[in-house]
Amino acid sequence: MSRSFRLAPLAVVLASGCTGVLGPEDGGPAGGGPEGEAAAAECGATPALAKPRIWRLTNAQLANTLRDEFDIQPEALSNLPSEARLDGFANQAEELRVAPLLAEVYFALGEELGAHALKNPDKFGIACDVASLAPGSCLDGFVARTGQKLWRRPLSATEITSFSALFAKTAAQGEGPAGGVKSVVQALLMSPSSLHRTELGTVKDTGAVTSLTDHEIASALSYLLWDSAPDAELTALADQGKLRDRAVILAQAQRLFEARDKAAPAMNHFFEQWLELENLSKSVKDASVFPMATPELTADLKEELRLLTNSVLFDAGADRRFDSLFSGTYAFVNERTAPLYGLSGVTGDAMVRRELNPAERRGIFTSLPFLWGHSHSQDTGLVGRGAYVRAEVLCHRVPLPPGGVPNAGQFAEPGATGRQRLGIHASPGCAVCHKLFDGIGFALESYDPIGRYRTMDQGQEIDASGSLPLPSEGNAPPGIVFSNFVEMVDELAQKPDVYSCFAQQFAAYASGYDWLKLDACEKERLVDGFARSQHAIDQLVLSVIESPSFIDRRN
Repeated sequence: MSRSFRLAPLAVVLASGCTGVLGPEDGGPAGGGPEGEAAAAECGATPALAKPRIWRLTNAQLANTLRDEFDIQPEALSNLPSEARLDGFANQAEELRVAPLLAEVYFALGEELGAHALKNPDKFGIACDVASLAPGSCLDGFVARTGQKLWRRPLSATEITSFSALFAKTAAQGEGPAGGVKSVVQALLMSPSSLHRTELGTVKDTGAVTSLTDHEIASALSYLLWDSAPDAELTALADQGKLRDRAVILAQAQRLFEARDKAAPAMNHFFEQWLELENLSKSVKDASVFPMATPELTADLKEELRLLTNSVLFDAGADRRFDSLFSGTYAFVNERTAPLYGLSGVTGDAMVRRELNPAERRGIFTSLPFLWGHSHSQDTGLVGRGAYVRAEVLCHRVPLPPGGVPNAGQFAEPGATGRQRLGIHASPGCAVCHKLFDGIGFALESYDPIGRYRTMDQGQEIDASGSLPLPSEGNAPPGIVFSNFVEMVDELAQKPDVYSCFAQQFAAYASGYDWLKLDACEKERLVDGFARSQHAIDQLVLSVIESPSFIDRRN
């Protein structure tokens, strides 16, 4: 039966003094108390609209665009600097700047793309011999076609004339038409119209609503669902001015989502970032403690994560429900990873689906990729595991500890379990915050640093019991009470918190804003819709696309 619930009241000032969340005045969600009720009452009025902006392509989006439009994977892509992440996703618009080092890589990409154009003129709309290329229809066609692919909109006559003049000028400087082609391709690539997505519309008046152009909407759809440029069908609809029709937009969104070869990698990218596992291959374990922890094994875990998310969203018969990801009892394993799950009889490199012991495993957070990626080289990273779940699964960020706080483990006796090492967290000064997430970490102590289930640590029986105050209940203790992590997942599955948070997380990823900065009424709409759909992830995607800010902005 579908459940409908309001946004979890995250704007809570804890009686204990740990104020790790923001209220509506800080960009956080409304909820709880008269202010939250007033905000909810106003949600039926004219919806708030996001502001116009330009949004730099991520490294993945740029790479995919060059691959799909020109069939090239330039070597310079490997030199792109990593995208900074502290809180939120790597595609947050305000963090995607063009620093000098990045500009140098873009320059090198332009050089490679220009050289590629000389070898593959047909992919760039050059319909004549390059050696004879000169001002005229063939040159204009080259500029128009390449510009359309890189800028994701038709170039104006003035723009075509400008780039044709650049061709003539550079062609006369020694390399001839070949040099002109390379300079035009490089200039088109390095333009903000190529490296950025525009969300500006056409109206510039202060305070006015500006409607995004059809080509801006086409890019919004394709980069959300494919992490790449619009295809021919989407571009044709934009050329015809049909993408402001809501029925057309939703039909195109469904078409793009069903195109598994492009939609699956894009959704995998979201899940990797949400789970903070995009750098799983760099999570190195101490070989003296875990000799089985080889690069081949971490590659297996990355593949397992991909297969798991695809099994929920894209495989035949997939129910596309978040519940299957959160509470499922199966995994994809091969002969290297099966023993870590306690499974036998699996041979070969191929990953196969196997059911797991339901008393030991429940969902993505007891999977090997998650447990491995959220551990240190020798120990489990108890605090980090708990803090991650608190922040990214329950959408409650607890502030970092003050500077100078010593490692609690240094006060423990030799041979102490993880729980015993952190006993100092029970002191009032630490418990203010640690009571909010240490219980999660204690429950996850049943899984060692490479994800194996265990009942003993340091020769002692693990106590995986605990309690977890919930944001939806004002973080009032004790919250849910459990004897192990599987019980905790089962309890959370009956509460609104994880579903509310997941809806906000995907909305944040889709919009390029941190979830704390999303409009409270828009979040409420998405969360309620996600509940009514029985947590259908594909319906959540469509709900984001139905957002008023997907096609309109306010200056």
